[in-house]
Amino acid sequence: MIQFRAGAIAAAFFCMAFTQGAIASGNTPGLLKFEVALDDKPIGEHTLTFNRTPDAALEIGIAIDLAVKFGPFTVFDYTHRNASIWRDGVLQRMRSTTDDNGERHDVAIDLTIEQLQVVTDSVESYTAARNLMPTTYWMVSTVTQNRLINSQTGEMLEVSVQEVGRETVPGPDGPIAATRYRMDGDLEIELWYDDAGILVSLAFDARGSDVTYRLIERNGLLPVAAVMPNLTARN
Repeated sequence: MIQFRAGAIAAAFFCMAFTQGAIASGNTPGLLKFEVALDDKPIGEHTLTFNRTPDAALEIGIAIDLAVKFGPFTVFDYTHRNASIWRDGVLQRMRSTTDDNGERHDVAIDLTIEQLQVVTDSVESYTAARNLMPTTYWMVSTVTQNRLINSQTGEMLEVSVQEVGRETVPGPDGPIAATRYRMDGDLEIELWYDDAGILVSLAFDARGSDVTYRLIERNGLLPVAAVMPNLTARN
């Protein structure tokens, strides 16, 4: 994840989603877009797109573009591109490329029989359980996990999650009722999911500054449970 994170917050920018779900309906693409702010000042956007393939797989594309400026100068620049394929709630393939203020990272994840093969330029290649999830966060099943794969570096992360309670968060069409969760361990993040199990907000501390996500656009979505039925068990 972005380098101005605090501690081991190694993937907090890889999430997305809202409404009655986060999956494209039929051939209609799904779109979710968040504004990312640093201490309430917008620094960029995080966009997630969903497409259903003819063989019922789900293709997800993530684009993150962030820039922190001081006057006319850009003091921090971050881009991330992530493409993944899911089928029956299981990750089939993921490719990500990141430019973290000049530092490049590449990650490849592939399902091979009953395991995920993780290959990265940051850590030694390894295999993981087939139901392990990357740090894209867009579905509430993320909070059932105690291990996650860092979508930027490929590292294995140990986490614990507790439910905080019911709250409302701002959305493009007004306040959204959501459940708040707190993730601790190798990641320290606050996550908000709507009643359909889709991420609607995210926040964390980055060296004393607050990084927040605000949902600003969505369309073409269905309930996540209808297409991601198997993402419910802890690893």
